[in-house]
Amino acid sequence: MIARVNGQVLQRMSDSVVVNVNGLGLRIESAPRIIAQLPPAGDELTLFTHLHVRENELTLFGFNLEEEMHLFSLLITVSGIGPKIALQVLEALDPSSFALAVLQGDIKSLTRAKGIGKKGAERIILELKDKVAKSDFVAESESLAGPEQLAGDNVINDALNALVVLGYSAKEAEAVITSLNTSEEDNVESLLRKALRKLSKW
Repeated sequence: MIARVNGQVLQRMSDSVVVNVNGLGLRIESAPRIIAQLPPAGDELTLFTHLHVRENELTLFGFNLEEEMHLFSLLITVSGIGPKIALQVLEALDPSSFALAVLQGDIKSLTRAKGIGKKGAERIILELKDKVAKSDFVAESESLAGPEQLAGDNVINDALNALVVLGYSAKEAEAVITSLNTSEEDNVESLLRKALRKLSKW
């Protein structure tokens, strides 16, 4: 498994980038939104990667953020969702918005992605919610909302669940949420954005 790539950008296209890794030019595909954030040719970059193996083809997909890679890996476990459609989801929604849509059963937001219709959105919600529900995370998170946590219990628990959906462990999610300064005005999305910003610095 190739989990991360570091090298010099040789060429940047709309949906892929070629990276020089020790003299080997690797073509790495991604969503145009993510490609647009990459440095220009000649600069160094580091990408989190997922190697997709098919019978006669190996394709490397790359992401700026680890949560983007976790989201991609999660999406392709859903029946009927392949890498190309998973990239369309990442093009339409950032990880925090996607997690929020799944937790709230927001079909309209999910169908913003090309290739995702109502049935596909319902399938994503059903299969990914089920994965979160099978964990012990919800039970473990109920003790988090102490007196110092001003955000509501439901907001905190939904944010914790969203972090698990994105691939973080229950322990990591609990640690980052506990460390945040929250207020009564915080909703799930604002809390999740704070958590992801902090996690990117850890």
